[in-house]
Amino acid sequence: MIEEEKHNLHERYHIPNLKRALEIFELLAKNPAGLGMSEIARRTKYSKNSIFRIICTLEDCGYVVKNGSDRTFRMSRKLVALGYASFGDSNIVEKSMDVLRAMRDELWETSMLGTLLETGTVILEQAPGKHPFKFLGEVGMICSINASAPSKAMLAYLPPAELEMTLKKIKFDRFNENTIYKKIPFEKELQKVREQGYATDICEENIGVHCVGAPIFDAHSYPVASIWITGPRERMMIEEIPRIGARVRHYADIISARLGHVKI
Repeated sequence: MIEEEKHNLHERYHIPNLKRALEIFELLAKNPAGLGMSEIARRTKYSKNSIFRIICTLEDCGYVVKNGSDRTFRMSRKLVALGYASFGDSNIVEKSMDVLRAMRDELWETSMLGTLLETGTVILEQAPGKHPFKFLGEVGMICSINASAPSKAMLAYLPPAELEMTLKKIKFDRFNENTIYKKIPFEKELQKVREQGYATDICEENIGVHCVGAPIFDAHSYPVASIWITGPRERMMIEEIPRIGARVRHYADIISARLGHVKI
């Protein structure tokens, strides 16, 4: 109740155009191929004039770029670069790449590093798998917030008040019959993550694809990022998931220690 009252109080001081710009960021992040101004206006329900002014500002500042002559706009990689910079002297990408490669070399599947946004997990880096057939994701790509292993790995370890506020905002997308798309079952899934120390995506976002992820903690025991591996279910078989999960958590703990986290 107190958290809701604080939220309502903060809303009085919101800057409408800033809020609209951030909503446009989130929309474009979910549509990496780009959207036109009319489509952005339709989905956000804001006026075309307002959308035009915001897009022009973001374009001039380098945060969105125009897709050639088709009059659509997409996010630039400037935000990803700012995300890298936000880690300061403890640059998480620098401190993770050798660990990502080591995890890839042991498990042979594509290893990825990402951090949590309100809409899901954004990929910061990856080490491509060693199999001829492998899964790859572009830097800046967003993974689902309710159906991906990295998102669940970080959500499970958020402070309780922050987790509750986040769960209220989540739009539970249903990708297929395996997706957990309701709050109570999802909360049970997060409890399972805390008990076993790693999260899974068993064909929840994409049929035929399994993912296993674990959280990375900073010096304050806050889940600042996660690492995970992605592969076909024929190679990452269900019976192998506990062993894989333990190894992914092992590598995540190495990065956490580099960030000053002390495991209790």
